This record gives sequence, structure tokens and C-alpha cells, in this order.
Amino acid sequence: MLIRRGALDIPMLSAVVLSGGLSTRMGEDKALVRFRGRTLVEHVIEAVRGVADEVIVSVGKGRGGQYGHVLPRGCKFVEDDISGIGPLEGLSRTFDAAVGEYVLVSPCDTPFLRTELCRYVATVAVGSEGAVPVVKGLTEPLHGVYERRPALRVFESVLSIGGRKMNDACAKLDLRRVDEGALRMIDPDLLSFWNLNTREDLARAEAIAEHTMPV
Repeated sequence: MLIRRGALDIPMLSAVVLSGGLSTRMGEDKALVRFRGRTLVEHVIEAVRGVADEVIVSVGKGRGGQYGHVLPRGCKFVEDDISGIGPLEGLSRTFDAAVGEYVLVSPCDTPFLRTELCRYVATVAVGSEGAVPVVKGLTEPLHGVYERRPALRVFESVLSIGGRKMNDACAKLDLRRVDEGALRMIDPDLLSFWNLNTREDLARAEAIAEHTMPV
């Protein structure tokens, strides 16, 4: 099914926001840390909602109750089955629950994420098994867009043999690369890819946001 978004045709798109990490450097669940009046996860949800037909938040095992009062109406969460496996566990669970033909993936700790960048990666992904941005020569698989069914099969296959690395899964998919030059046309400073991992990062982000983000 094709959904018309502006001048672009994109198949039905789900979005998964990854919030299942341990957040050891932040000292508390990063997704729920407040930044400019809202939690980090709310900022990311707002960005992906501008292009996705549904939003699913991946959370750690037993931590769903912490998100009930935070998630905007219409969003849902899916808990990991097993703790400590990493993002592949969350992606396997959420891709199984998603309904879109393609799935946009975003971390919960990137409050400068731009909807336009998400939309562009999604358009590049159409017609293949997905697309991943390339920043400073390195792929960013947790900012990719994946065709749901083949990706789910690969995630489950890698997990079944004890694999945990996202790059191992990506190697088994026919993915297009989104060059850094194209990304900078949308987000010149590539702040969409900046993960806030520490209190120091949060303070720097607050200073930058004073000049770039409305309250």
C-alpha cells in the first residue's frame, strides 16, 4: 500500500524508537530524561511521527510501566523478552508487532532528529530491503529504514545463533547507502545523529538548542 506524503509515494511506514538500553553513563533511563520541557523520547517521537503511520517504542523487559504516562496518544510500547541482548532483541520484537511494509528505526536519545532526514532515508529505501545513512565513513544502522518482513527474518536468524551485532544482521540484507553529502543537504551539522549519553552531552545540547530549537 502506497501512502502519499507531499510529492512522494512511500509504502506504509512504521517507526520504532529504541529505548531499551541500560543508560549507564547517564545514570538513569535516557529516554525519560527531560530536555527543554519534554523527555528525550518525546522529542524523537515528534520527529518520526511527521513521516510514519504508527510509532512503537521498544523498552527493556519489565520497564513498560514507566512509559505509560509519557508516550503520546496513539503510540505503543513493546518490551524485550530477554534483558541484556541489545538492539536486535528490541528490533525483533517491535518489527513483529509493526504493521508497516517498511520500518524506520531511531534511537531515543537524539532530540535533534529531523523529520525531513527520516523522510529522505525512507524514500531511498523503497524498492530494496532498506537504506542506512553513512556518516564519517561509518554506517548508522540504528537510523535506517528496513523492509519489515525480510529484516525480521534476518534479525530472528542472527539472534537464534547467539548473534547480537546489528552490523551482522545488516550484512545479510540488500541495503542502500545514504551518502553523507545528501544527509548534510538536510541537516548540515548532522545533529540528527548525535546521541546524548552523559549529563555533559545534555548540557551542551541545551546550549545548542537555545539557538536552534523553539521552546
